[in-house]
Amino acid sequence: MPDNPLADLNHSPLDVPVYLEETLAELLWKSIVLSRKVNYVIHPFIGDVMKSIGYTSSFSSDFNPKMDGIQSQQASFWEEPIEKIASRWIIKKRNFSFDFGGFGKGYIVDKAINLLHKENVKDALVNAGGDLYAIGRHQVGIEHPLLKGKDMLRFYIEDNSLATSGKNLRTWSSKGKRYHHIVNGRTGAVANNGVLQASAIASTVMEAETISKVFCILPFKEAKALVTKQFSNFAYFIYFDNSQMAVGGNSTLYSDLEVAI
Repeated sequence: MPDNPLADLNHSPLDVPVYLEETLAELLWKSIVLSRKVNYVIHPFIGDVMKSIGYTSSFSSDFNPKMDGIQSQQASFWEEPIEKIASRWIIKKRNFSFDFGGFGKGYIVDKAINLLHKENVKDALVNAGGDLYAIGRHQVGIEHPLLKGKDMLRFYIEDNSLATSGKNLRTWSSKGKRYHHIVNGRTGAVANNGVLQASAIASTVMEAETISKVFCILPFKEAKALVTKQFSNFAYFIYFDNSQMAVGGNSTLYSDLEVAI
């Protein structure tokens, strides 16, 4: 979408101070904090890489990007390409495009929850396409990655968030190669770690989104070690390509777990 603060930021020049709209500034700094915690396995500076694999427009059921002339921009991530000079001002140090991805969706839900808390709301469920937060106790479900519209698991959460990331929906093919929207931020490569879908419970949706993405990118044992080190309280539900599952983390974050299928 043209003519919005993010598009303006992406087209701003290098080596000059750039002013950030308030919401965009808050989203950026929250995203960077989480990016640093997971060693930039995910980060918001990856827009050009996303375009290079064909993700150039809003996704739809008949998504079929034109890959002709698109060159892969796989490259090692070595430093943040911006300099912070104030809370609302940055300098871009090299050419790149922001793409906030799941960070943005998580931020929206977390902001909505903050507004509800300010109104002293005691019972609510805010759901943004499966990334959600429950004020009070609510039953939630995780959709089966291979059976659209069917819950795989159901359980209750209370005053916690749930986020799911997967390689089963936003996917496309070109010249016999399969692509999807989850990319390793450190290498620029489309993630291929044997995990089809990952869900996480955490205190905020941005945290849950980050954890679920890490499980979709890194080898399972490496992902588990990283999130265990960096996040104090979470639970996870992993569905592997071979249809096996792994459940772990703090089991007190959910209750009345049932297998729906």
